[in-house]
Amino acid sequence: MCLVERLVHKTFITSKTLNEMGAESDHILLQLLKTSDPQGFKALFQRYYKTLCIQAYLLLQDEGEAEDLVQDVFVKFWQERKFEIVQQSLGAYLTTMVKHAALNLLKHKSRVNRKEKNYQERIDIIENTHVMEIQETAQMVQTVIAQLPEQCKRIFELVCVEGKKYQEAAVVAGVTVNTVKTQLRRAFAKLRESLRDYYYFTGLSPVLYILLS
Repeated sequence: MCLVERLVHKTFITSKTLNEMGAESDHILLQLLKTSDPQGFKALFQRYYKTLCIQAYLLLQDEGEAEDLVQDVFVKFWQERKFEIVQQSLGAYLTTMVKHAALNLLKHKSRVNRKEKNYQERIDIIENTHVMEIQETAQMVQTVIAQLPEQCKRIFELVCVEGKKYQEAAVVAGVTVNTVKTQLRRAFAKLRESLRDYYYFTGLSPVLYILLS
């Protein structure tokens, strides 16, 4: 069991408790974290894990890599006590960590495989994308996902947020692998339709371009 899993399972704070924190939730989380209270880590994980996974997926376009990257970000945030230097938005700080981690991973891949030009193109896009835009795009994705039919939403989250392989997602959802593939196609079709409409007049977001390409 990794550090993230140990800390999350060790404490008992619930999602309902977290939601009841309201506007003061980040302040409360930081206070818990600064006292090295594992409840703070679990609350942090529950509040931001899914959002950060979507952000990482938007940047990396790989479910497994996105999940691994986010878990690494949480571990680094906790072990290096990054919360002690957060001055304003906790969410923005974590998104910045995700952005930098994604850039480092893509730059490493680019050095290893110099013939693959796609890595450098994505690096250029990410480097010129503001953290707030990554957050807003991820929020739009979550809004669209929330409106999907229940089975479609569940399968999308299993594969794209939790990083499960098609076969694993099929077992968890109690469906066939073909059903998983079909539901994912429907989910991405809905995302493309909804998010392209959003940028019809303002132009296509660079981060959104990665998702829809």
